Amino acid sequence: MIEAVRGDPAGFASESADLLYHLTVLWAAAGVDPATVWAELERREGVSGLAEKAARSTPDQGS
Repeated sequence: MIEAVRGDPAGFASESADLLYHLTVLWAAAGVDPATVWAELERREGVSGLAEKAARSTPDQGS
Protein backbone atom coordinates (compact mmCIF):
# COMPACT_ATOMS: atom_id res chain seq x y z
CA MET A 1 0.00 0.00 0.00
CA ILE A 2 3.00 2.24 0.50
CA GLU A 3 3.56 2.28 -3.27
CA ALA A 4 0.01 3.53 -3.81
CA VAL A 5 0.59 6.39 -1.38
CA ARG A 6 3.90 7.17 -3.08
CA GLY A 7 2.07 7.39 -6.41
CA ASP A 8 4.10 4.60 -8.03
CA PRO A 9 1.62 2.69 -10.24
CA ALA A 10 4.16 0.06 -11.33
CA GLY A 11 5.28 -0.55 -7.76
CA PHE A 12 1.68 -0.69 -6.61
CA ALA A 13 0.85 -3.25 -9.30
CA SER A 14 3.85 -5.35 -8.26
CA GLU A 15 2.93 -5.24 -4.58
CA SER A 16 -0.70 -6.04 -5.46
CA ALA A 17 0.44 -9.10 -7.41
CA ASP A 18 2.43 -10.25 -4.37
CA LEU A 19 -0.58 -9.80 -2.12
CA LEU A 20 -2.92 -11.68 -4.46
CA TYR A 21 -0.40 -14.49 -4.92
CA HIS A 22 -0.03 -15.03 -1.18
CA LEU A 23 -3.78 -14.81 -0.69
CA THR A 24 -4.43 -17.51 -3.31
CA VAL A 25 -1.77 -19.72 -1.66
CA LEU A 26 -3.59 -19.31 1.66
CA TRP A 27 -6.93 -20.12 0.02
CA ALA A 28 -5.45 -23.31 -1.43
CA ALA A 29 -3.94 -24.32 1.91
CA ALA A 30 -7.27 -23.72 3.65
CA GLY A 31 -9.30 -25.51 0.97
CA VAL A 32 -11.14 -22.35 -0.07
CA ASP A 33 -12.34 -22.33 -3.67
CA PRO A 34 -11.79 -18.90 -5.25
CA ALA A 35 -15.30 -19.16 -6.70
CA THR A 36 -16.63 -19.03 -3.13
CA VAL A 37 -14.77 -15.77 -2.55
CA TRP A 38 -16.05 -14.27 -5.82
CA ALA A 39 -19.61 -15.33 -4.91
CA GLU A 40 -19.27 -13.58 -1.56
CA LEU A 41 -18.04 -10.42 -3.28
CA GLU A 42 -21.00 -10.56 -5.67
CA ARG A 43 -23.37 -10.99 -2.72
CA ARG A 44 -21.94 -7.83 -1.17
CA GLU A 45 -22.14 -5.75 -4.35
CA GLY A 46 -24.14 -2.61 -3.78
CA VAL A 47 -24.12 -3.05 0.01
CA SER A 48 -22.21 -0.50 2.03
CA GLY A 49 -19.40 -1.79 4.19
CA LEU A 50 -21.13 -0.56 7.33
CA ALA A 51 -24.42 -2.24 6.43
CA GLU A 52 -22.64 -5.49 5.53
CA LYS A 53 -20.72 -5.53 8.81
CA ALA A 54 -23.87 -4.76 10.80
CA ALA A 55 -25.66 -7.66 9.11
CA ARG A 56 -22.87 -10.05 10.12
CA SER A 57 -22.81 -8.88 13.73
CA THR A 58 -26.58 -8.89 14.29
CA PRO A 59 -27.65 -12.10 16.03
CA ASP A 60 -30.34 -14.10 14.29
CA GLN A 61 -33.66 -13.36 15.94
CA GLY A 62 -35.05 -16.78 14.97
CA SER A 63 -37.77 -15.37 12.73
